[in-house]
Amino acid sequence: MNLHRTAARAALALPFLLLAGAAGAQQGSDAAYIKKVGTAAPPGIVQNATIVKMANGTMQTLKQGTNGFTCMVLGGGTPMCGDTGAMEWAHAWQSHAAPPDKVGFMYMLAGDTGVSNTDPYAEKPQAGNHWVKTGPHVMILGPAVKVMAGYPRSPDPNTKEAYVMWAGTPYEHLMIPVK
Repeated sequence: MNLHRTAARAALALPFLLLAGAAGAQQGSDAAYIKKVGTAAPPGIVQNATIVKMANGTMQTLKQGTNGFTCMVLGGGTPMCGDTGAMEWAHAWQSHAAPPDKVGFMYMLAGDTGVSNTDPYAEKPQAGNHWVKTGPHVMILGPAVKVMAGYPRSPDPNTKEAYVMWAGTPYEHLMIPVK
């Protein structure tokens, strides 16, 4: 086991785990949590991913992976899996820092519970923040989105088609529905 890589993944996962808050701590048994995480990505990804969980205010690694993906359940019960680039992007987003100059890939095959399509930091639906719920999807994060012409950048997208979320912000990313 590469302890440096484990520590790096843990540090990158922490912002997402902070989003999980008490919700992550109340997911029940580790087996139930891992089962829920299993809905985030294809079985081959989850099987070889690091699985982390927030419990009692600290992050726990439930399973050490080998494929560069980290999987967890976010606040609101949304399971996700992201590669190293995605986790670095998420860390930048959560810490209001400049995103890394690399591509990241994230799975959310169980869908999401909703998010503002215009404000990366909105916590609930409010007038003007263009709240959207996207069913099962994957995301491409990072500089590649800026050169992908032709994808809708509307604040009120058709969530059944690929679109750019948070367009015009440093955290814009491509949302790609898969069902």
